[in-house]
Amino acid sequence: MRVLLLHNYYQQAGGEDTVFEQEAALLRQNGVTVETLTFTNQTFDGSWLGNTQSAIQAFYNTTSAQRLSDVLDEFRPDVVHIHNLFYTASPAMIMVARQRGIPVVMTLHNYRLVCANGLLMRTGQIPCEDCLTSTVPLSGIRHGCFRDSPTQSAHLTLLTSAHRLLNTWKQVNRFIVLTQFARQTFLRSSLHLKPEQISIKPNSIPDLGYTPFSTRADFFLYIGRLSSEKGIQTLLDAAQTHAFPLRIIGDGPMKGLVQEAARKLSHVEYVGAQPRQAVWDNLRQCRAVIVPSLCYEGLPTVILEAFASGTPVICSDQKNLNQIVQHNETGLLFKTGDSDDLVRTLQLPADLENLAQNGYQQYQANYTPERSFEGLMEIYRGVTATALKPVPTI
Repeated sequence: MRVLLLHNYYQQAGGEDTVFEQEAALLRQNGVTVETLTFTNQTFDGSWLGNTQSAIQAFYNTTSAQRLSDVLDEFRPDVVHIHNLFYTASPAMIMVARQRGIPVVMTLHNYRLVCANGLLMRTGQIPCEDCLTSTVPLSGIRHGCFRDSPTQSAHLTLLTSAHRLLNTWKQVNRFIVLTQFARQTFLRSSLHLKPEQISIKPNSIPDLGYTPFSTRADFFLYIGRLSSEKGIQTLLDAAQTHAFPLRIIGDGPMKGLVQEAARKLSHVEYVGAQPRQAVWDNLRQCRAVIVPSLCYEGLPTVILEAFASGTPVICSDQKNLNQIVQHNETGLLFKTGDSDDLVRTLQLPADLENLAQNGYQQYQANYTPERSFEGLMEIYRGVTATALKPVPTI
């Protein structure tokens, strides 16, 4: 099997970059012949001319198309797997590959194809599905959902809508999503995809080793971005009314509020952003990790890391999250945005050791690198098994 992995790096590093790099390494470790083709958004230099030129090219970048064409000639892949094509790569990647009859797989790390924000939320409304079923969603433009800019939101909306009308997204042989919730959400969206076009293949992380409760300290842990959609205010409100030991790891726009809470409340400790190894060490030490998100999330790495280390998860019952964490089985759920219910849940006489063991079993069954590799290969074999015909140039 020869696989071309394609990815467009954003100007700021993110989780998609990590998954792309991890899956490239995973495939190579298992004997798959892999080539990578990467792009960056450096041409968006902040100047009016640079941004205008880049915005136009984002609809169909001829330079990027030629780069892909050259790689296809030299490498001759069996499948092209796209992780991100915004903006320099552009949807040209799909069209060039399919014009040659090469099957295309695309991982949907977020909801960008149907939501300008990409996360199905906007300021003042979390979550938000206003644009989910609209062929040309104007709500995202009106609210400036992308980077708080109506202009940039309009550009992104026109880009995704134009290629929706051109059926570019339907040329993708198989989309990969991370959860059943994401699959159902895309199936009822304006993309009008067929059920067989969307497969579920979760991300993976290494086994962090089950840590028994006899060796753990007595504190709860939050790991992640310090922002409103992550439920930080709910967490701080709970800490204000109930003195449970809490350690917070992360950075973000609500950092000031977290620092203030740590100064005023002796049971709250803020340690800032930490390297991955330090995060894992804290997971192995804590009593449980708290995930108070208000938004749908995708497949939070912190939950996978908790499962992989035998750490119980206390999580908001938001849609999608309540499918990843099962109440009283692999964790505990509380009412989304309800700090009083979070406090009540923390005080429940739950068997945390049993929850941790169940979570670790969930990790072994679904989120190991081995399971991820099997899932990828099953998808690749599926899209290459059927004889493909080149898609004519539009």
